[in-house]
Amino acid sequence: MKPFILISLTVLALILAACGGATAPAAPVAAPFVSNNEVAPTPSFATYLKIDYADATSLRNQLALGTLKLEGTANAVTAEQAKALLPLWQAVVALSGTTTTAEAELTAVQNQIAEALQPAQLQAIGALQLTTAQLNAFYAEKGIVMPTPVPGITKVPGSGSGVSSADKEATRTAATALGTPTSSGAGQAAKTLLFETVIELLTARGGG
Repeated sequence: MKPFILISLTVLALILAACGGATAPAAPVAAPFVSNNEVAPTPSFATYLKIDYADATSLRNQLALGTLKLEGTANAVTAEQAKALLPLWQAVVALSGTTTTAEAELTAVQNQIAEALQPAQLQAIGALQLTTAQLNAFYAEKGIVMPTPVPGITKVPGSGSGVSSADKEATRTAATALGTPTSSGAGQAAKTLLFETVIELLTARGGG
């Protein structure tokens, strides 16, 4: 019996040693969590165009006025680009002419315009750091005098809808008294004149 017990103990020791040395299976690695509500990526042109400097005009105005100012330089819009950009700027004018247009619609077209330009062109426009003062100078060249904003008195372009004729006249009188006359109809004209000027350039460049 003793040899049998000895053999049993030996076998049992071997089994325990084998179990003790076995490696436990690796725990599964959880997949990284991906939210379905991720923030939309920043447009690539945001690297070049900014509005965080003094008196900066809007991105849309920067694209329009900047396109005009690129004329005569190595970064001027090409004929091929003009054909692609023309319907986009025409869409901007059409959308700007109605009060039912959502800002998101205009922004979407604006982003397409920026994407149609080359990085070098966007960089050149951004380097200009176009301002509202420069935009007003452009309007002045076209015969439109933009009002100097006076809190509570002068209306910004395009904001006069729903204002009575008496209130508009009172606004003009008060602004004139302060030495900041407003121009009748300047708001609506300024709303699309810049874009229409770009359209004229693109039409000529693209041969349309």
